[in-house]
Amino acid sequence: MTMLPFRLMVDALPAQVLFTVRGQLTAKDIEGGRTAHNMVAGSDQAVAAARSFSDLSHAVYVPIDPPKSGAGELLIIDYWNNPAGIGQFFSDPQVQQGGAMVYRDRESVIWESAPGLPHFNLPAPAGRTERYVGLARGMVKSRESAGKILSEALRKGVNISRAKGLMSREWYFRMAAPGEKPSLEAIGVDVWFDAEGMQQVYADPNEMNHLDGLFSAPPALSVWQKPKGHWVEW
Repeated sequence: MTMLPFRLMVDALPAQVLFTVRGQLTAKDIEGGRTAHNMVAGSDQAVAAARSFSDLSHAVYVPIDPPKSGAGELLIIDYWNNPAGIGQFFSDPQVQQGGAMVYRDRESVIWESAPGLPHFNLPAPAGRTERYVGLARGMVKSRESAGKILSEALRKGVNISRAKGLMSREWYFRMAAPGEKPSLEAIGVDVWFDAEGMQQVYADPNEMNHLDGLFSAPPALSVWQKPKGHWVEW
């Protein structure tokens, strides 16, 4: 069998996109939200259907701060390797009905990578099974400056952040509709295995100053954790 050069093999892979869903749960409490999620998205048939449309990974998170009332918010982070598959899957009326069972209101966004955006990923040490997510979302001043600022920020802070529990850091731009100009809305997704270390990094002005000049307005920041109980993921 003829072996393709590694570079050619990588270039032939489908583009991977980030798909986020965030909103208020329909259920009265988090346990009801868990039951609804697993019923809608966690059955063997539902998982197989999502995978058939190119869903590679499905993970759920809730805010670190408990809700003041009701079940609170749920964040879904998926990775797909065919953006068109997302539209095809969620256009199904049964899938739409299932979404209403899980969420009272929600925002779904497709995000894409772009040249110059940094991607950092390392495995967690043995036994560190906790998972936390930090999100930063906002409008950047320009795509070109964003790539430079983010790459330099990662270079300067990665050793400290890793020592405090950082597993991965990825940045994406919102995917524009066909015919539209490239979006300046960006999202940064950090995954951590240490909540205390994460909070220390985010509270350190010296660390956060690396992002000076990135956003045209203050970004929306949030931190998330894995919910209790069994939530179907893949």
